[in-house]
Amino acid sequence: SSGINAEYGDSSSSPNLRPTPKSLVDHDSTIISNPELQKLVRSNFPKSKLCFAYGSKVLHQLENLPTAATMTDLIFVTEDPVGWHEENFKKNKHHYSLPMRMMGPSRVALVQDIRPYCFFNPFVEVDGVLLKYGIISESHLLKDLQNWDTLYIAGRLHKPVLVLHQDPAFRGSYITRNLRSALHTALMFLPERFDDIQLFTVICNISYCGDIRSILQVENLNKVRNIVEPNVQHFRNLYESVINDSPFIERTDYGYCQAPKTEKNLLAMEKLLPSKLLYVPEDGSRPHSRTFNFDERLDTKHQLFRKVAVGDYRYPEEQIKKIIFKPSLVQSFKGLFTAGFSKSFKYSRAKLKKAKPKTIEVAKASTGDKLPALAQEGQLMSHEYNIYRLTLSMKNPGNRNNIIVSALVVVGALIYILYRQEYYQRRAKQLQ
Repeated sequence: SSGINAEYGDSSSSPNLRPTPKSLVDHDSTIISNPELQKLVRSNFPKSKLCFAYGSKVLHQLENLPTAATMTDLIFVTEDPVGWHEENFKKNKHHYSLPMRMMGPSRVALVQDIRPYCFFNPFVEVDGVLLKYGIISESHLLKDLQNWDTLYIAGRLHKPVLVLHQDPAFRGSYITRNLRSALHTALMFLPERFDDIQLFTVICNISYCGDIRSILQVENLNKVRNIVEPNVQHFRNLYESVINDSPFIERTDYGYCQAPKTEKNLLAMEKLLPSKLLYVPEDGSRPHSRTFNFDERLDTKHQLFRKVAVGDYRYPEEQIKKIIFKPSLVQSFKGLFTAGFSKSFKYSRAKLKKAKPKTIEVAKASTGDKLPALAQEGQLMSHEYNIYRLTLSMKNPGNRNNIIVSALVVVGALIYILYRQEYYQRRAKQLQ
């Protein structure tokens, strides 16, 4: 149509931000009932600004049928982490590992404040339901939703979740902003014409790109397909408003089409993208990359968009991996300390069971265009459109290389934990 093929001089007509839907998933389609979870949260946990459930216990996933041993994943968003942990210590002190119980609520909140600013208690049984719940402060969540600071929780909110509680004062418009960022980031990696499966596969894949669990192959490499294919309607419902409000994408009889990827259009899209994705070093130095050698310096964002316009996606792809890698690595180290070695080992073993050697098949899209290939570490490789069937043989997680890498990670985690313990002891003395 004429509208979608036009060039846009600016993005002043950016979509109005809308409040968060009461639930991002239809209650009748979830595996665990919403009233049951709402009652559990209300009766057993401190009040929060936002609480939502996610994962295979909320949405059906291929190859990952939930069992009684499958944890239900929850995230609590609180304005006051210290106060939340103080109240939770009174109600659920046994949920915390021994080192955390000895440290007390205020120091637990300090541990939480290490990037990616989350604290998790896994393998907790509450009213007969096995839970893993995380806590994040509202300020850090809003920063992540707006700028993609770590993509640790913002990435989870790219996918449908079940909202169990939302305080009227919570700024739900930031969740809409995050969805808008995910949509327009995905457009950079998609061809001119594409369908639902292609769009939501790229969106879902963003949050796994560069994740340490994917690099160490303790994550099922079919995970993106397992999430998207059975839940296409949920994704449609979630992204309906931001798609309708975007001047860069339009529905067609076969799926979607987007405005041509000219430098002018991409610059107009800039306000719809997260700031961290577009970060260019002020000194004009080359972006640090372990994977690609950049031929030219990126002095301005104009050069970045010029490269994307001609099909060079390396810079935004590397930026996504850089955003995700370090927070996911730090959280893995934190988990060994905060959850305890026993629960951490149990959690890793459960992940490894899911990450059996498999073959990934990327199906041909109904439009005749080719799906972006899903690379082994979960990275986006959408510039390889000529491949419509990509078979990736996943390495056995128990091979020698992975054992060496895992051992190095454990040693690094121990060093990190000892360092942080010393840091908090010094910090505690200063506070006294």
